[in-house]
Parts: sequence; C-alpha cells; structure tokens
Amino acid sequence: MTQTPLLWAGSDGESIGNCPFSQRLFMILWLKGVVFNVTTVDLKRKPADLHNLAPGTPPPFLTFNGEVRTDVNKVEEFLEEMLAPPKYPKLAVKNKESNTAGNDIFAKFSAYIKNTNPRANASEFNVCSMTY
Repeated sequence: MTQTPLLWAGSDGESIGNCPFSQRLFMILWLKGVVFNVTTVDLKRKPADLHNLAPGTPPPFLTFNGEVRTDVNKVEEFLEEMLAPPKYPKLAVKNKESNTAGNDIFAKFSAYIKNTNPRANASEFNVCSMTY
C-alpha cells in the first residue's frame, strides 16, 4: 500500500504550508505510524501533472494505490477504515456529535482569525474588546 498525500506548500514552495486540512491529513498518517511520502504543491507554480491528477481540485488530496481521493472528510474516513486496529490506532471520535461540534468550532474560529475587521468579529461572535 502506497499513500502519498499532496499537501499545500508553504511560502517557500517546499515545506508544508498553513492549510489546516493539509496539516490534519499529515497528522492522521503520522499518528497512525504509517510510512508515507509527502508531496508539497506550490500553488503559484502548479506542476503540469497536478492538472491531470485532480483537475480543478486544490490540495490536500491523497493518492492510494493509484487512486486519487480529493474530499478531505472522505479521505479521513478512508484512512480510518483502511488503517484500522490492531495494527494502527483508532483516531476517530466515538460520538458523531463530538465531530460535528468540533467541525463547527473550527469553522467559526477559522472565519474569526481570517477576518481583518475586528468590529465585524466582535458583533458576529459576541466578543467584546477591552482597552486598559
């Protein structure tokens, strides 16, 4: 079995970038103790073979035995299914509600930190700012 995650490259075009989805897939494989090859993709200089591999799809995605998987959530489910105990640790949550809550918090936090207008953040997330 050969797993190759294609992950969003950092600003240097080589290291793993700040895409949380790329980092999540990397962490899942690493925590499971899987030997894998990482290919970082510099989106400013997309390689030609990327267009053929997954047209119109930005990283992260996973190639597994020649098959490309592009939906991050489905990739996670696939990895949990294929890399199962007893050989690999189970990483999935026990309660689906926990996963839903975590995804909701992540989405809101991501929107919060990406928003450049502090007033919008304060009104949208009921955050008050205090000055001393």
